[in-house]
Amino acid sequence: MKTRNYYLIIIVLIIAVSASLLIYGQYKKNASPAPKPEITERDNEEDYKWYVCFTARDQKTTAYTEEANAPRPANGGSYFPGGIAVHPRYPVQSGGDPLQPILPFGTKIHLMEPIKVQGQEYRSLTVIDTGDVNYGLWSAYPYWFDVYFGTNNYYNNKDANDYGVPLKSYYWYEEWK
Repeated sequence: MKTRNYYLIIIVLIIAVSASLLIYGQYKKNASPAPKPEITERDNEEDYKWYVCFTARDQKTTAYTEEANAPRPANGGSYFPGGIAVHPRYPVQSGGDPLQPILPFGTKIHLMEPIKVQGQEYRSLTVIDTGDVNYGLWSAYPYWFDVYFGTNNYYNNKDANDYGVPLKSYYWYEEWK
């Protein structure tokens, strides 16, 4: 008698699964297909922008703080954590303009390994200033950068000193011209 009940349960399960598959098949058949993205042609090639990815490997990095009333950074904006200074395009002693950075102002560099500034982890930093205008400190590291660690106070100064002079690798994008 028990064997007969097992067979009956198996038959009911097979019928239930078959009915479910039939209903699902009907549902899929009647369901509307996913909309396809509309492909349009652009009338003007100038609508496209191309970018080049550059990489700097094992570059010296430093950290700095500024007084609350310090002059504005070279880009004319404001200092903020996550902002960096980079070398000018050409050393001042060679006739270079100290306000023309080697990486354009506003460029975001993307770090291969994050850093901590004021307890927050940063994976990208923004060029806001120029520094080491004569390449006196890090001439062998043309893509050196100096991270802004905040206004001058005990804790920010300590964090900037503790940062040291590590080597960092990063990449950035520039518009193809």
